[in-house]
Amino acid sequence: MSEEMLVLYGSETGNARELAEYLYRECIFRDISVRLCEMNQISVQELQSHNIALFVCSTTGDGEEPKNMKMFWRQLLSRQLTPQTFSQLYFSVLGLGDSSYAKFNYVAKRLFRRLEGLGGRPLHSLGLSDEQHPEGSDYQSYVWMGDLFEKLGTHLQKQLTRTYRMLPPRYTFTITQTEISEADKKCEDIRDCNKEEVEKRDCRGDQVVSKDNPWKSVMVGNRRVTSEDHFQDVRLVEFDVSGSGITYKPGDVVWIYPRNSDEDVTEAANLLNLNLDSNLEFTSESDIPAFVPKSLTIRDLLTDYLDIASIPSRLFFEICSNFAKDELEKEKFEEFISLLGREELYSYVSRPRRTILEVLADFHSVRANLDIRYLFDFVPFIRPRGFSIASAQCVNKDRLEICMAVVRFKTIMKKERIGLCSNYLANLPLNCPVKLFVEQGSFKFPTDRPIIMVGPGTGCAPFRSLIQSRVNTQQQLILFFGCRGEHRDYFFKKEWEEISNLQVITAFSRDQDRKIYVQHRIVEYGELIWSALTRGAVFCVAGNSKNMPFQVKDALITVSRVHGKLTQTDAEKYVETLVRNRLYQTETW
Repeated sequence: MSEEMLVLYGSETGNARELAEYLYRECIFRDISVRLCEMNQISVQELQSHNIALFVCSTTGDGEEPKNMKMFWRQLLSRQLTPQTFSQLYFSVLGLGDSSYAKFNYVAKRLFRRLEGLGGRPLHSLGLSDEQHPEGSDYQSYVWMGDLFEKLGTHLQKQLTRTYRMLPPRYTFTITQTEISEADKKCEDIRDCNKEEVEKRDCRGDQVVSKDNPWKSVMVGNRRVTSEDHFQDVRLVEFDVSGSGITYKPGDVVWIYPRNSDEDVTEAANLLNLNLDSNLEFTSESDIPAFVPKSLTIRDLLTDYLDIASIPSRLFFEICSNFAKDELEKEKFEEFISLLGREELYSYVSRPRRTILEVLADFHSVRANLDIRYLFDFVPFIRPRGFSIASAQCVNKDRLEICMAVVRFKTIMKKERIGLCSNYLANLPLNCPVKLFVEQGSFKFPTDRPIIMVGPGTGCAPFRSLIQSRVNTQQQLILFFGCRGEHRDYFFKKEWEEISNLQVITAFSRDQDRKIYVQHRIVEYGELIWSALTRGAVFCVAGNSKNMPFQVKDALITVSRVHGKLTQTDAEKYVETLVRNRLYQTETW
């Protein structure tokens, strides 16, 4: 039996991986022999040779496991396994989820039950981290980890004293000075490219388009769909995907790699004391993301690959605390990474949405003494941003559209907060390249039954794709669309008015004294909804995850109670049955 403990993760966007890496480091600091890897890299047979395994996993789509966990999960479902398969295994599971989804942390719950059913013994209670938690999504994770090490110490019958030490850098690389001509600089400026230049620069040959091999599409449309006097800038953005081999259907998601602004890139180079024209070359192959070139300029690295404008994680403060020479700064960083300093860290970073660059600017001794070898440890790679596709490929096979709100808001910080991807696209000239790939979404739209859609604001995007694909068919389509005003942000009014099999029910929240939202219209049109549900309708919800999904679900329970003549308890059970049978589907953000 191996004494090595396993930390295994299933991660779709990278959050679960980051927490697993943090957990792995904490094990090392307690002198625990440990190995970190994706779940797909472990077989049932190998897991049987270990005594302790810690699992960190997210839930994607509508209760689905991440791709780098699917093979492992299929192994666990094998009928050849018995209730004694993991009788030697002590385990813990930490799930990352979003409680606005009906199947909150569904994967973690299933994994916990399956491991227990195969004889595994829980070391610790199931951990359920929630994206909607008022103190941040990581809050419950770190509390759970603190309790976990107490349970581990009891199980191992030894004191797990934490002794912090600097670990080797994640990657090794060299930086060399290079001379770049003015002509080369101009060629590298992606914003000045025309379509012909983009096509010449498409790389990766005939490989399938994916997260690791995104397609360099061309942005050919960028139209504001809200009135000029409306506070919210919403765009219908169109991409040319001809020649990519990309196919998509209603409900699918396009993932877009954003770029940092020139202003932030220059500031990052100054704070990190880096020459933008220098060349960085990785000398280690281990775990470098496939979409990152092995050799590139610092300018390209800071523009296209490092998330320099992101909110720093707890790990950022832990690593950077080693470089603080000023005692007050070092004390402050150590407070941030302590369990008692959670609220202080949240107030300084998460609440005002302070960025990595702003933190470095605040702490002089930290940035003055940074060891650049740890650059990839304290600055994460840029992650692609997902958007529901708002067009149907049957309308134009070479085009793909998204409906995107340009994110800008104020906090206590002097500088306005902006969404990296939405502002990148909003400010990008037409005919410039944008790296993207497409993945299957969580919605499954049938063709043989009515579909009820609830999509306020940009939540209408996946439904616009569906409506375009089913225009003037025999299928009954009912859309509840909500916005502030008919003449301000009713994006696709004219388009939808011409479709015979579509009934649009609007909720304009600011066009009258009493605010009206989609949940009010659902109750008002309860008889129509109940009639469709009795004929097997699918009920789909998309949009902001804060309050709307819960209020819509409550409204549907009310409809079921009133028009289905059910008790409150039976109405709640009825809606839960719809969820289990995928007749109630959600996609929120």
